[in-house]
Amino acid sequence: MRMDKKKIRSIMFLITYGIILVLIIVKIDLVIQMLAKGLSIAIPIFIGFSIAFILKRPYNFLIKVYEHSIKNEKLVKAAKPLALASVYLLFFGVVTLILAFVIPQFTDSVRLLYKNMDDYGRNLENLIMNVAEYLKLDNFDMSKLDSALEQVPDLVSGFATGLMPKIFDFTTNFLSTVINIVIGFVLSVYLLADKRHLKSQFNDAINAYLPQEVGEKLLKVLQLSNDTFTKFISGQLTEAVILGVLCFIGMLILGFEYPILISVIIGITSLIPIVGSIIGLMPALFILLMIEPIQALWFLLFIIVLQQIEGNFIYPKVVGGSIGLPPLWVLLGIIIGGGLFGVLGMLLGVPALSVIYQLLKEDIHAKVHG
Repeated sequence: MRMDKKKIRSIMFLITYGIILVLIIVKIDLVIQMLAKGLSIAIPIFIGFSIAFILKRPYNFLIKVYEHSIKNEKLVKAAKPLALASVYLLFFGVVTLILAFVIPQFTDSVRLLYKNMDDYGRNLENLIMNVAEYLKLDNFDMSKLDSALEQVPDLVSGFATGLMPKIFDFTTNFLSTVINIVIGFVLSVYLLADKRHLKSQFNDAINAYLPQEVGEKLLKVLQLSNDTFTKFISGQLTEAVILGVLCFIGMLILGFEYPILISVIIGITSLIPIVGSIIGLMPALFILLMIEPIQALWFLLFIIVLQQIEGNFIYPKVVGGSIGLPPLWVLLGIIIGGGLFGVLGMLLGVPALSVIYQLLKEDIHAKVHG
């Protein structure tokens, strides 16, 4: 009895799939090397897409502004190039302004922190002795703590000295990073300027090479991913900037030490949902604890109040329901993303899991309710 062509194709597909799977398992080290090489080559592309993704909304907004402002119909075509130039000038201006303000003060704070490390070490030692005395820990051995604190400057100096032989590698990597960023910026310009045409070409390719049902599902997933990532990233960036600025202003008013250093830490770590504020709070408390324990206590109270304001007023308005995930799923996204891809995975794991969650929710609803 002859098998029909459809069954033969299915068998051939399974055999091919099995051979490829066996080869991947046997040569897993080679596969990982090839993936790593591919990712390193794709870094400029990833940077370009990321920049274009971030600037997409302000670019679209500026196009509308210029189109409404230009009354002459012949000059309306100039709206897109004007918006493109404006959005990049604005971007470079904001980045330059932030770096010019933050980096010098951030560097000064780190330098001052290192310079006063001995005094802060003694403060920490006195604090531990007072706590041990209060708790009646007569057998508490301070010698190990003393030796550990004494070794901190030597460890830092040794680390700096150990970096000297690696200056060439660092310079090479730095130049490579700069080149990747420049290529990424150039690519982002083309992506923004020609995004409608590229989108049309991509849709045509989907319709040409995929069955209609599969193509529609793929486009739906891509649209959902685009909406979710856009809302989440723009919301988290805005929320992080607001929180960092409020933290800086509050620390200046209340007279805390190292306001720039600590506010930058709080702002950056708050990009990670739920656990970000806790991650940023730990080093901030440790720094203030070494300076003066009572400052650390007051700062802890200040951050609790600030987080209540942020959680009840700022976050719902800025980010709102853009994540679309229950708290447990958010935590799972952070854990899984962080475990697979580090800090970047912690930032992007939540919106990625949000897309999967929404697709599963729709599929389950369709199967249960028909």
